[in-house]
Amino acid sequence: MKERIIELLRSTKREKIEDMIAYLEKGGFFEAPASTRFHGCYAGGLAKHSYRVYQLLVDKDSLLKLNTPPESLIIAALLHDVCKIGAYTGTAKPYGWNKAQPAGHAKLSLDRIKQFIELTELEEKMILYHMGVYGLVEFQDPGKEDKGEYTLRNESMANAWFHHPIVKVMYFCDEIETLMTKAEERSL
Repeated sequence: MKERIIELLRSTKREKIEDMIAYLEKGGFFEAPASTRFHGCYAGGLAKHSYRVYQLLVDKDSLLKLNTPPESLIIAALLHDVCKIGAYTGTAKPYGWNKAQPAGHAKLSLDRIKQFIELTELEEKMILYHMGVYGLVEFQDPGKEDKGEYTLRNESMANAWFHHPIVKVMYFCDEIETLMTKAEERSL
C-alpha cells in the first residue's frame, strides 16, 4: 500500500512532491491508525483508508463522467487526512489522543499540505469539505452571526457542491469507505 500511494503521489509530478512524501514517511502516515477506536483503528489504518477513498473516488468520477483531473483525485483523496499525522498515541486500540496535536481537521490538513505543495482551488475544496456535514462546525466564524450558511472565505459548502460535484462525491467516498471499514471490522 505504501509503495502504491508513493507511486501515485509521484505520478502527479507536483513540484516538491518528494518533500510531501518525506513528510508522510517521517510523520508516520503509513503506520498511523485512521481513528482512536472507530474505523481503521489499527497500525496502517490511515494509509489504507486514504487509498480506498482514492479508489472509490476514481470509480465514481468515471461513473458520473465528471472528468476531474487525475492528479486532483490523487492529491485530494490520498492527503485529505494528513491532519491525523501525530494525532494518536499508543500502539493498539483504543489509541489515545495526542494533547499536543493542533486543533482542526480539514483546515489542518490543508495547512500541512501547503507547506510542501501547491493545491488547485478544486483540490482545496475537495479536502476542505471532505467531512461534509460533520465538518461544518470547523467553519463557523465565532466573530460573525451564524446565518446557517457555514462559510469559509465567503464560500459555502453547498456552493462548492453545486459548482464542483466532485467535492460532494469526495465527501460521499470518504463516508462510504468509513462505513465499509466499520462493516468489515464488525464481521471479524
